Amino acid sequence: MVDQALLEQVLQLDESARRELRAVLDDSLDDGHVSPEIAAIIDQRIAEADANPADYVTLDEDERVVRSRRPVA
Repeated sequence: MVDQALLEQVLQLDESARRELRAVLDDSLDDGHVSPEIAAIIDQRIAEADANPADYVTLDEDERVVRSRRPVA
């Protein structure tokens, strides 16, 4: 149950302070756990990148591709 007096104090904070508080609270709840499925995907992508260090797309190339897919208004 949320302490209503505390909630009222928090709601009186400006938006920036509430966002900072939210980030601190989120960090306190995140134990850094990564599911085994996500860990496996990360490991696979790291292995692929290590195996093919010259196989990459520059940011400029990626932006060009994204822009080419956008409909022209």
